[in-house]
Amino acid sequence: MTKGADGGVDSGDPTPGDDTPWRQVAQRLYEPDGDEELPTAVVFAVADAAGVSPTEMTSPPLYEVVDATAVEDGLFGSGREKPDAGTVEFRYAGYRVEIRSDEWILIFEPVETTES
Repeated sequence: MTKGADGGVDSGDPTPGDDTPWRQVAQRLYEPDGDEELPTAVVFAVADAAGVSPTEMTSPPLYEVVDATAVEDGLFGSGREKPDAGTVEFRYAGYRVEIRSDEWILIFEPVETTES
């Protein structure tokens, strides 16, 4: 994770592969019926993991990575009964973001391993 030329957080690192071990570094409870929107909750959770202000999370904009409206409708329902269980996972700013239907947003960072 590095700071981009514009001062915002920029992953700058190659995307870790599926075999990369991950460690949870942050979490945030999202309340679908509350005042905070899902994209805001995700950005605040990732900023917390990165140790920066949410305003520094500029590269790339979240809407370029995931359709938050579709995630919200799929996990938390939209004018219909709430789904029983589900998880949406994506990469953002070098982190793995997991949004669960139990309303938790979990943030993971890749664990650096040394090969002998």
